[in-house]
Amino acid sequence: MKGILITVEGIDGSGKSSLVKKLGKRINQETSRQIVLTKEPTESWLGDAVREGLNREVDPLSEAFLFTADHIHHIRETIQPALNEGKIIISDRYSDSFYAYQGTTLQNEIEKPVEYLKNLRKNFTIIPDATILLDIDPETSVKRLKHEQIKFENEEFLNKVTEKYNQIAEKEKNRFIRVNSDQEIDQITEQTYNKIKNKLDL
Repeated sequence: MKGILITVEGIDGSGKSSLVKKLGKRINQETSRQIVLTKEPTESWLGDAVREGLNREVDPLSEAFLFTADHIHHIRETIQPALNEGKIIISDRYSDSFYAYQGTTLQNEIEKPVEYLKNLRKNFTIIPDATILLDIDPETSVKRLKHEQIKFENEEFLNKVTEKYNQIAEKEKNRFIRVNSDQEIDQITEQTYNKIKNKLDL
């Protein structure tokens, strides 16, 4: 049985983590397929380095390479083995987060930063079978964030990230599934599951 890679994307406060858990449980109940829930940054020491960098003043390009090292580790240690075993993987953030967020941090330093970052990863990544993009207004997402803010969690920045996500999704309409996340999580889960089921013929 062919493995499937589903990624869940969206700005901070859009409800990605909650959806990943509920969607994984729902797919497992309906299909009895083995589900692997994962995320980026990963729980490896490379992921720890990425998270440490998010709370420090790190050069944006250096930060981008940290994220990429963690992504390569994620592919080789988690994603590819699970796909080889025919499992369904659901990842809380993946490459599109990287393109949208780091593309924003680099937009004043590199011409066409999203294209640059895609080229950086093109030989090391695996394109998802489907990507769920949770749509939410940045103002609403910031209000949802209760913990201490890090540098990515402000409305001005998240507006720019949203623009990047929209540009990426527009270019790859066949891969993206857009869901309004300004509603209850059970509604979001139900809508997402139905769209995923139809798209991937689960």
